[in-house]
Amino acid sequence: MRRVAALALMTALCLCLCACGGKGGTDKLTEEIRSEYSGTKKITMIVTVTADYGNRVYQYKLRCVGKDDAMDIEVMEPAGIKGIKAHVSKDGTGLEFNGVTLDTGELFGDGLSPLEAIPMMLKAWKSGYAAETWKEKINGTQTLAVKFDLGMAGSSKDTKHIAWFDLKSNLPVKAEILYDGYRVINCTFGNIIME
Repeated sequence: MRRVAALALMTALCLCLCACGGKGGTDKLTEEIRSEYSGTKKITMIVTVTADYGNRVYQYKLRCVGKDDAMDIEVMEPAGIKGIKAHVSKDGTGLEFNGVTLDTGELFGDGLSPLEAIPMMLKAWKSGYAAETWKEKINGTQTLAVKFDLGMAGSSKDTKHIAWFDLKSNLPVKAEILYDGYRVINCTFGNIIME
């Protein structure tokens, strides 16, 4: 009887240790990513963005340069709006290009546009609350997926951000923003330089 109880206790302890080790592993990786992005003074990246408004879908290719809490974004595609630049900071968003306005509108009533989504993602990587993490293989690349609760002020809807980071480089592979369970922003990343 004692052997059975001891064996059951040992099995339970081993299972607990295995479970803790797995979670601790992703928690450690999440902290490593947060630390790396928090310590970055400047990040430059090419981002392909799909913004889904429900009744229409837009695609953009953007060159983003983030420095401190601000980001400069230049539209590379589509050709009709190529060269439009935006400066996004805590003070707001400013657009520039020979008097042309990039009218993307808000994705939802709480005020997030596709241009503001990239800086919001970067802010989450630096200091956001990681609600959940898991490992996932994407196109042959082993990644760490991190789900952030964005908790947008004044919003009654659930807003989440999921980013997939390459486990070897900690660079983002893809990301999305979910609003009330619906994916409104989908991004893929390339040519990333961190300083």
